[in-house]
Amino acid sequence: MEPSLRTAAILIGVIGLFIYYRSIIRVMLINRRERDCIERGARFAAVSIIHGLARKRKEFDRVQPLLAWTLPLFILFAVASWFLLVQVSFAFILWGLGVKEGWAHAFAASGSALSTLGFSTPPSLLGEYLAIFEAAIGLAIVVLLFTFVPSYQSAVQLRERKVGWMFARTGGHPSCMSLLQALKNSNRLDDHSVWEDWEAWFRGVIETHSTSPILAYIPSIYPRTNWVDAAAAVLDTTSLLVGALDSKHTQAMRICREMGVRAVRQLATELNRDIPVESGSGDSSQVRLADNFDRLYDELVETGLPLKTDRDKCRDTFEAFRAEYEGSIRYISRSTLMPVEEPWGTGTWSQASS
Repeated sequence: MEPSLRTAAILIGVIGLFIYYRSIIRVMLINRRERDCIERGARFAAVSIIHGLARKRKEFDRVQPLLAWTLPLFILFAVASWFLLVQVSFAFILWGLGVKEGWAHAFAASGSALSTLGFSTPPSLLGEYLAIFEAAIGLAIVVLLFTFVPSYQSAVQLRERKVGWMFARTGGHPSCMSLLQALKNSNRLDDHSVWEDWEAWFRGVIETHSTSPILAYIPSIYPRTNWVDAAAAVLDTTSLLVGALDSKHTQAMRICREMGVRAVRQLATELNRDIPVESGSGDSSQVRLADNFDRLYDELVETGLPLKTDRDKCRDTFEAFRAEYEGSIRYISRSTLMPVEEPWGTGTWSQASS
């Protein structure tokens, strides 16, 4: 009976090491999204704790500093899970091979090697080789930790450059109206470079946040700002312009909008695969937005931009465009506790500039 148990223990240990290596490769090394149970568990634990504490705070000013602890908690839980998995796996192997008798002694010897403390190195040659291998794994976890944490910070910093740009130019209230007013005041309504920059921003969100969803929960650097609000304003603005302007002048806007829709829908799916990201929210904000479309259209006419003459068709196109991403934006907003400015996208230029 005991030889069978020892063989089973060795197999369990090998499987545990396989799970560890697969997790490390998926989370840190592969340049595409790979679902991993350890990453998902660490993210769930960190987000649940932060959100539980945030429920006691009503204002976003008080919630935002708390959200900054999401990434440190995630890293703590992920590293602790990897260390524990390796330690338990080697404990099974040491006990199964008979290098250490007794589960407690095997677990202590495994921890000694993994932490590189060496206070309980197995006396046999096989045990010493295993200790060297396990110590190398422990050092690799530390090296990888110091490698991928700065990449997380760099991704957030790159995201925040455009978020700061948006909030600075919209008076701290980004929306379709306030962004259009800002672009009108700077004579950049038909400047393609504006939308090319935001297209690059959305591409960055896909490349970083969709592959590492924990980044979506990291709050903005600037107080009372958040990246979800900025993304919603750009999507609304490009949807309005693509729907209302002559198609010869909307190529950059169209590509920016398509990339933005792809980014928010892909990220919303990563946060929860079961949500219907294609649908709108069904609340009254979209109705209010449609009510204001005519005034927006009239003010766009005054700019001299080449607009389509069929106002009703433009309105229908805009509403159809907005339905493609509204559900995703609202889900990301709720999941990350980053509020979208309400009423979302409504108002006039005169209200935006006041």
